[in-house]
Amino acid sequence: MARYYFDILDGAQGVRDDEGAELNSLDAAVQVAARSAAEIGQGRLARGETSDVVVEVRDERSQRVCTIRASMEIEWHVSRSQGRHPWSA
Repeated sequence: MARYYFDILDGAQGVRDDEGAELNSLDAAVQVAARSAAEIGQGRLARGETSDVVVEVRDERSQRVCTIRASMEIEWHVSRSQGRHPWSA
């Protein structure tokens, strides 16, 4: 098992993961990072934000091994004044 770290990048600021998680493989780390990016994106979408979510995965030597980027874009085809949307808080 190897330890992987998941840093969340958010514009000029970010959150560095100093704890990490022990996982069986790099593929498992990618799955964890992808799920994290999706969960963060879902929370942002609920607040009406559509900025990219970026998770950088580092190994035990603090070397970046991959970057996960989840992008969301809302393309409106109707006037926004037509009512609230299910994800609106």
